[in-house]
Amino acid sequence: MSLIAFHEAIPGYLEDRGDQLWLRIAVNGVQPETDYARIEPDNEEYLVAMSAEGHQGSWCFYTALIQKSQHIEQTEYLFKLVWPQASCWIGAAGVEPHMPRNIHMYRFSHDRRLPTWSGAQIFYQVFPERFAQGDTRLKPQQDEYRYLDRNDIVIKEWGDEPDWRSGGFEFFGGDLIGVYNRLGYLNDQLGVTALYLNPVFESQSSHKYDTVDYFNVDRHFGGNQALQQLIEGIHLRGMRIVLDAVINHTSLMHPWFQAALAGDERQRAKYVFGPNNVYSSWKDQDSLPTLDFANPDVVAEMITGSDSVIRHWLQPPYSIDGWRMDVIHMIGEGRGAKNNAQYLRTLRNVIKSENSEALLLGEHFFEASNWLQGDQEDCAMNYFGFGHPVRAFLAGLDIALHPIQLNAAQFARWLREARARVSFDHQLLQFNQLDSHDTPRFLSMLKGDRPLLEVAIGFLMTYIGTPCLYYGTEIGMIGDQDPGCRRCFPWDESQWDSELLDFCKRWIGYRKAFQALSAGALIDLYAEQDTMVFARVSEHQQCLIVFNRGAACDLVFDLNLPGSTAPWQKIEAHGDLTMAGSQCAVVVPDRSVQLWSRQL
Repeated sequence: MSLIAFHEAIPGYLEDRGDQLWLRIAVNGVQPETDYARIEPDNEEYLVAMSAEGHQGSWCFYTALIQKSQHIEQTEYLFKLVWPQASCWIGAAGVEPHMPRNIHMYRFSHDRRLPTWSGAQIFYQVFPERFAQGDTRLKPQQDEYRYLDRNDIVIKEWGDEPDWRSGGFEFFGGDLIGVYNRLGYLNDQLGVTALYLNPVFESQSSHKYDTVDYFNVDRHFGGNQALQQLIEGIHLRGMRIVLDAVINHTSLMHPWFQAALAGDERQRAKYVFGPNNVYSSWKDQDSLPTLDFANPDVVAEMITGSDSVIRHWLQPPYSIDGWRMDVIHMIGEGRGAKNNAQYLRTLRNVIKSENSEALLLGEHFFEASNWLQGDQEDCAMNYFGFGHPVRAFLAGLDIALHPIQLNAAQFARWLREARARVSFDHQLLQFNQLDSHDTPRFLSMLKGDRPLLEVAIGFLMTYIGTPCLYYGTEIGMIGDQDPGCRRCFPWDESQWDSELLDFCKRWIGYRKAFQALSAGALIDLYAEQDTMVFARVSEHQQCLIVFNRGAACDLVFDLNLPGSTAPWQKIEAHGDLTMAGSQCAVVVPDRSVQLWSRQL
């Protein structure tokens, strides 16, 4: 396909000028008679004529100043190109022959309290109970307590197989001292720059998603002192840390709920009770009673109070860098999620009042666009816009692990349409993962196909958004659904896939070395059958990525990007690019990802 026009909210193509935005668009080939920027500053259409601003090769540039919308949280706009016998529209989803839907308009968020640092990070997800053991004295002991007063806890040796029958109440002895002791591996050896930790607060389970005390780190993880030591070690290295908050529900054993069951009406009012002591719980799991945010006490304790859960850990001496909010879309009033947006706007304002650059990351297993319109979340766990399509394209599995078939064109369209529904700022922050504690490990979904896992990791490190590796992916850990995906990290290096680890290190290095990969726009160039080609473009740099899941092939595609005619430099590729005009020929090896770059 031939690129007709290019615009994205990168330097050189958009500037924030107070009440106005300066826009620039590059148009390729036969130039239109008139270019317009289309806006809706008062919900009515205005077409703003654009001015020609010079050319480079086959590209011409046009600019305009537009008024920001005052009645909504973001300014939405499109471009219209008009020739004597035709016209087309340019929106966030690409070129369209007719006016695009509103969801495909470009968007610029007015709330600039964004964690711009996040998009430049290499995140690593740690499941604390299974990552590393630092102090064997902290490990739970057999018969120490009964889980929910129902089951004896199960104590296992490091490296034993987890068992689904006791998954939530079996313990291997991982702790935060272990994480602290492995910062050298994570930061110096692997190249990780930020950690996302699954819940660490007091709980009777191994996963800690059933909180008993929000103000104390679980004693088996080392308590508050261990978390403080870990955070200080992270910040001394210039790294970041994001913690996991579970405020939609508590544990059955939380003091509030135990008091509610005992007849305390004030505590009972924090939950949703019906007749016969029946109460609302997360997905009908009776161990996870749902909090009712219609109760002002709940809102104050969790979010708005001077020492609320959310504020407490953002403040010294902890000063975490952000929150990952579990099931954020379910927070609300009563049995449903009534007024969810209202509480998330409050949550955002509280977090930003403590630290304007703190990260607000929401968990959504499905599309999260409605929460990413500038007034609620900074980013989401990008299952819908990254994890689901990558799994479908490379592993042939959908979110329910049912079979699915996608060719590269369908894969690229899914990605493009998901990107188009949120602003460029939010695209850069989207939290991209191949797998997590809630999914089978990606290598297992690939049935052990290591070369295809390398393709996936290369794609993770070059696609738009913030990359996050789940612990152990870099050494070839396998595992099916929970608890298989939550096995202990094997610190015996003889069990590691060293070639895969070296591959991860290299591609993490590329992500950090090339600013276009962390901050550049994404331009689709080719997508057919098994192969996709795209570019990442910033003001002073361009990267070219060729991504192939299938057999080796010789590929020819149109490569004519605005901004540079400089030669491409091979970073990791089978051979050089061969250019003939705007046509690019490249040899594509079997199951491969290749990278080139050039300066502007």
